[in-house]
Amino acid sequence: MSLESEILNDLQQLLQEQGVKARWNNINLLVLVSRNRNEQQLDIGGFVDSPDLSLRVPKLAFPRARPKLCERMDIDGVVYRITQHFSPKNFEP
Repeated sequence: MSLESEILNDLQQLLQEQGVKARWNNINLLVLVSRNRNEQQLDIGGFVDSPDLSLRVPKLAFPRARPKLCERMDIDGVVYRITQHFSPKNFEP
């Protein structure tokens, strides 16, 4: 078994045990929240929440296209806007 296959198998097991429900483009997903911060930033009228989190989702979870920047994803009942993509060298998002 290749290293990539082992990582994918481990990720699938983690998703089953610790996954959070998400919905993007009418597709239901299980995602891992790997970093979750909730900061505030100054805006018109005062401070507003500025959540920042990272998700881990196997690329196989998306049947066709993958999420693009500025699209929205509902994660456990809260809507977030995608602000960046991260892809390790050997794995696509």
